[in-house]
Amino acid sequence: VLPGLGGAIVATGLCVFAFTTILGWSIYGEKCVEYLFGIRSIIPFRILWIVAVPLGATANLSFIWLVADTLNALMALPNLIALLLLSPVVFKLTRDYFTDNE
Repeated sequence: VLPGLGGAIVATGLCVFAFTTILGWSIYGEKCVEYLFGIRSIIPFRILWIVAVPLGATANLSFIWLVADTLNALMALPNLIALLLLSPVVFKLTRDYFTDNE
């Protein structure tokens, strides 16, 4: 579509997207680590993050996807357990709500 300028536009957009994604996930992760382990855990997290960024950029892509999928599954487990444990409460509250509004 844009033979001369198109490549530069796509490359610039990709760099901006990559940078903002890394920045966003670092802030999100830092806040999660701070909530779970306290304010003293921020510096070790930042050091690990600085090491992880170049490793992630240079490692084998299939390995990176494997790690990302595994860590996402581990984040989902506590939520799924909570859903199972709280489902009786949700069913009771839903039943009570619809019974009272009839």
